[in-house]
Amino acid sequence: MDPIRNNNSLSARQSELIKAMRFPLICLVIIAHSAGTFSSSTIAWSLDGWNIFHFVSEMISRHFCSVGTCWFFVFSGFLFFFHLKDDDFSFDWVKAKWKKRVRSLLVPHLFWNLMAVLAICVVTLLFQVFSITGEAEEMMKVRQGPVYWFFSGPIDFPLWFLRDLIILTLFAPLIYLIFRRFKWTSLALLVLVYLSPWNPAIPTMRSIFFFSIGVWLGTHKVNLLQACQKVRIPAFILAFLLLFISTSQLGRPMHTFLIRLFYPCGMVVFMLFCNSLIDNQRRSERLCTLSSCVFFIYASHEIYILGWTKGVCLRLFGESLGAAWLRYLITPFIVIGICLLLYRVLNRLIPNALSIACGGRSKK
Repeated sequence: MDPIRNNNSLSARQSELIKAMRFPLICLVIIAHSAGTFSSSTIAWSLDGWNIFHFVSEMISRHFCSVGTCWFFVFSGFLFFFHLKDDDFSFDWVKAKWKKRVRSLLVPHLFWNLMAVLAICVVTLLFQVFSITGEAEEMMKVRQGPVYWFFSGPIDFPLWFLRDLIILTLFAPLIYLIFRRFKWTSLALLVLVYLSPWNPAIPTMRSIFFFSIGVWLGTHKVNLLQACQKVRIPAFILAFLLLFISTSQLGRPMHTFLIRLFYPCGMVVFMLFCNSLIDNQRRSERLCTLSSCVFFIYASHEIYILGWTKGVCLRLFGESLGAAWLRYLITPFIVIGICLLLYRVLNRLIPNALSIACGGRSKK
């Protein structure tokens, strides 16, 4: 096969895959958030039903599903520089990129956090009118003020990803210059820092590492799919081993190190799984179409949709072990279904406003 034609084919497949992966990735995020309150409680080695539920839900939601945000960070860094030629890099190019990110990152970040504040205030007022209790904790978040709403929280919790991405985008040109000048040395140092005990809060180590890895891959024009295919066998073996071992070490000193080892392996497995999904043309087209609503699902699902869905399921099914399994299995599907329905309604009624709120990502 002609090498140029082969490269074009690989590039086209990569572009299709990145677009098609977005909806499965947001599904992982919803599954992670549907599991309940984040906990670092130690896994108990027992065949008791609740211990099994704890282990399985932690393994799926807290561990495997975490590769969702990892891939989103990689894509963000990768696409920032992938189409850049070294000779085109300039301050004007950087300003143009930053200007686009104001629309795609900063505006949605401000909008959705303000929407969360407004929603909490409205719901609290309605609860007071109808003498319903239960919103005191949410109002405490509102009273903490704008620094919490947009930065240290944020009040729309999933937007920590957007907050970290805004910060990292400001440093992206510097990261690019270092990676371009010191190709392998910079990669080695990045991996060493990632595997070290250092665990910054804002931005998180996961954010720093996977965004930077995306920048490195984009800078050196590495095909993501081809790279994953080259390491598929060891990645599959290590992913399943590390998934089990890291989950079993939850709450113990080695957990952070083990989960950091798992992430890249789990990411490879998930990309190759998604690559097999798009072998079917109709399925690929459907996933690419759904990619337009991914940001809306991401930004909106924690504004009462997820919490109230879990609350209704708890009231309907109770607190037994069987009910816990049922709630765990069906909550993500209900939440995604509600978000998709809302997106379709809003896209028909106010498509321009929805597009602005989603940073230009929605499909008019």
